[in-house]
Amino acid sequence: MEVTSAALFISISLVVFGIAYYFFTTRHKERMAIIETGQSPDLFKKQGQWLYFLLTLGIISIGIALGILTGAVLEHLFNLHGFWIMSISIFLFLGLSLICCYFILKSKFRKEDN
Repeated sequence: MEVTSAALFISISLVVFGIAYYFFTTRHKERMAIIETGQSPDLFKKQGQWLYFLLTLGIISIGIALGILTGAVLEHLFNLHGFWIMSISIFLFLGLSLICCYFILKSKFRKEDN
């Protein structure tokens, strides 16, 4: 292992540790502030926002995969070799997946409000 790869590994590890430390300490401080002000600890139970994030991430991943697949098929069928076909298809399907995710989350929020 060279010195540059070791330094890169150490710096990435430190960045991940720093972000995790910052996240957990601020979450703890926020919770302590909520308890000190006398608010209900039931506020901690509303942490279901991860589900919406995971749904969005999954739909975006599917869109990118479909874009790569479509770009590869177009390059093979029309015998085109270039950066533009692949990038256009990836961004097109990424945009379509974001629009799809918007409508899915919009319908979910409507169901929760009723």
